[in-house]
Amino acid sequence: MHNYYWEQFIYDIQSCVDSGSIMLDAGAGNCHWKSYFPSVRYIAMDLGIGDSECDYSKLDIRGDLRNIPLEDNSIDIIISIQVLEHLPEPWKVIAEFQRVLKPQGLLFISCPESEQQHQIPFDFFRYTPFGIKSLLNSSGFEVVWIKSQLGNFSKIMNDVCYSAKKLPSLSENWLLKPILLFTSFYLRQVMWRLHQPLFRYLDRFEQFQDHSVGHFLKANKL
Repeated sequence: MHNYYWEQFIYDIQSCVDSGSIMLDAGAGNCHWKSYFPSVRYIAMDLGIGDSECDYSKLDIRGDLRNIPLEDNSIDIIISIQVLEHLPEPWKVIAEFQRVLKPQGLLFISCPESEQQHQIPFDFFRYTPFGIKSLLNSSGFEVVWIKSQLGNFSKIMNDVCYSAKKLPSLSENWLLKPILLFTSFYLRQVMWRLHQPLFRYLDRFEQFQDHSVGHFLKANKL
């Protein structure tokens, strides 16, 4: 049994990073993860589109991941967090990861399997663990492990909360609006808090990890 989520994923990356390592954050956005890796030479790359609320001014490289302007075998570790679904040709990007990584270099990926559409229209794919493993194996990577993001029950609540947030937009009627607001609040706050301990416990079982929100992955370059 396990209950794997963001804290554990970032810890696992940190435990593999040596001081002075060169890290590429592929799809870095606003460089949110930079502060978690203070001992590395951090290179942030992103195309800089898709999220109007994102500050792309901190990027080191603004460009397409299908053509990474770095030398072959020059990077120790690549992180690509919630990026793969936004790439129209992910196989080409994976090939670029393989090219720029040093031999036995590490690749850490998180990607969704069942998540709402976002950064529209730059939202192209969802990945089963078998699909992402096949994609990496065909590009010269060995997958060390794939872990579900929590489990099926947390995924159900994620969907409920996402839909509940939209309920107040159904009507501007002054009688109906308070009912929708209360229902939205109840589903997102009260019901979730009441059931979260039970759902998190059930999510630990392997039987309930085949329909999660997404997956975390560690691979190395062969």
